[in-house]
Amino acid sequence: NHGMSRTVPAVNDDYVVALGPMCHVHCLRRETGEAVWKFALAREFGAEVPPWYAGQCPLIDGDRVILAPGGDPLMMAVELATGKIIWRTPNPGGWGMTHSSVAAVEFEGRRQYVYCSTGGVVGVSAQTGEILWTKPDWKIAISNIPTPIAVGDGLIFLCGGHQSGAVMIRLVRQGDSIQAQEV
Repeated sequence: NHGMSRTVPAVNDDYVVALGPMCHVHCLRRETGEAVWKFALAREFGAEVPPWYAGQCPLIDGDRVILAPGGDPLMMAVELATGKIIWRTPNPGGWGMTHSSVAAVEFEGRRQYVYCSTGGVVGVSAQTGEILWTKPDWKIAISNIPTPIAVGDGLIFLCGGHQSGAVMIRLVRQGDSIQAQEV
């Protein structure tokens, strides 16, 4: 039975954000434990609870928390103080939630969020939630758990268990678009 919490809460000076096994997200005041806001990602955003329950750790980035429900939306930024959704990333491919967590990556002086979803890897603009690039050929069929690791110079390391291997990708600017190329 994997129905217990499998995630690490995100904490800053003011808030704690936790994601439970059935994709319930709670934001609490760090000092008092008082509830600030909550979401049921499955009911409110169409997230499908992953096999062995949710394992994604929330990412606090400044005044917001980044979550990847993998429903409608694929990813979203939520204001910590209010629970207001700042932006929502469309999910045209219907990519689902995995146990992987979102990573913040800098590329060409711009911040983006990288996530290993059921349909592949995606890079999303930290400002707008717009999809900047996708790599649909890197996906793990069982237990997509490891978080992408930014190595520097546009390099991102991806790996997985169950003999799925590992890959290093490099983000490359091509005109107005970004491509994720295998190194």
